[in-house]
Amino acid sequence: MTLAQDPQGSPIERAMADLLEGPFDKVSITMPSSLRARVAARSTGSSFSSYVSEVLAREERRLALAEFLDHMDDLHGAPTPEEMADADQRVEEMWARLDGSR
Repeated sequence: MTLAQDPQGSPIERAMADLLEGPFDKVSITMPSSLRARVAARSTGSSFSSYVSEVLAREERRLALAEFLDHMDDLHGAPTPEEMADADQRVEEMWARLDGSR
């Protein structure tokens, strides 16, 4: 069983594993040397390739979420300012409950 198939993992963990499990392709990229140096400095503890793969996977998840939210807006209309304020309040209350349980 792969990590992506593990029923014990969260949906986010399974999606991340699905993006990062093999097979792998070796690619060559060109980037500014200053960016390569900053990425190399941040990738301590993992390989440069692993770090770049994780960053790209995160960006893919972000883009997929944006596409999903646009789709939901198309189906149901964009949330009103009042609905957004209510959602913000609910999230704040949730975080307050979680912080209090630690």
